[in-house]
Amino acid sequence: MRFGLTTALPRDGAAAREFAQRVEAAGIDVLTFADHLAPAVAPFSGATAAAAVTSRLHVGTLVLNNDFRHPVETAREAAGVATVSDGRFELGIGAGHMKSEYDSAGIPFDGGGTRVSRLVESVTVLRALLHGDAVDFDGDHYRVHAAAGEIVAAPVHRVPILIGGNGTRVLQLAGRIADIVGFAGISHNRDATRVRLSHFDGAGLADRIGVVREAAGERFAQIELNALIQAVVVTTDRQRAAAELAAAFGADPETLLCSPFVLLGTHEQMAEQLLARRREFGIGYWTVFDELPGRESALPDISEVIALLR
Repeated sequence: MRFGLTTALPRDGAAAREFAQRVEAAGIDVLTFADHLAPAVAPFSGATAAAAVTSRLHVGTLVLNNDFRHPVETAREAAGVATVSDGRFELGIGAGHMKSEYDSAGIPFDGGGTRVSRLVESVTVLRALLHGDAVDFDGDHYRVHAAAGEIVAAPVHRVPILIGGNGTRVLQLAGRIADIVGFAGISHNRDATRVRLSHFDGAGLADRIGVVREAAGERFAQIELNALIQAVVVTTDRQRAAAELAAAFGADPETLLCSPFVLLGTHEQMAEQLLARRREFGIGYWTVFDELPGRESALPDISEVIALLR
């Protein structure tokens, strides 16, 4: 198994260096940085800084909002971080969903179908540039024409692409192109003011994996499956913990007890849950959150689980 921690907290130089080293020492495999127009570290800057002070830790983005950058610039930055980190960079990208951020920056917030179409084109360009191929692309949203290596120096090291999302078209794209597919079990309404646990139980996750499998065909066996754990709660009373979480998630306790996107119990029980989920769903890469409003970082607890598993 691989384990990731995703963060968006702003930290100054010394604190950022210490944090990355602590994450590596805890057994985390990948430290990823979110992409929000908010007082947070910019994802490429955070990834570069973390890679510079660690030796084993991979770094990445989880996930870039495609609409914030042209794919040529995204490829240029990704290739740069991959080069300076000796191949320890993973590029996660999605279609974007936070309307408030678009409004603040004056970026048109198109409908979901348009944003996904733009992502499809962007990833096509990105993959070619990161593979060092020539690009001769005329789409509805991007037009890129360049010989191999003309506008982006292809990295010596391969850059895995993670596509994260929940919608069918995004997951079909991931099945066709991605090296890693990220699942979160949730959907948002149009302006991202409400969260819906649309695929939060085992059946929902299996359904979304099925979409990827059908789109991937024979290459499905080469795709790494990732899940974003929405809550990690250490407890000796799982029923009570689920009841306490139920209001925050807008779900009944039984759903939370069985959800593959929640870890409830002792560290030993969490390790057993992850092993069972790997057997059932084939997921071998799990990501937890750094601090969130009202919630402490999952790092201390997931590090205990990692030690048990290894």
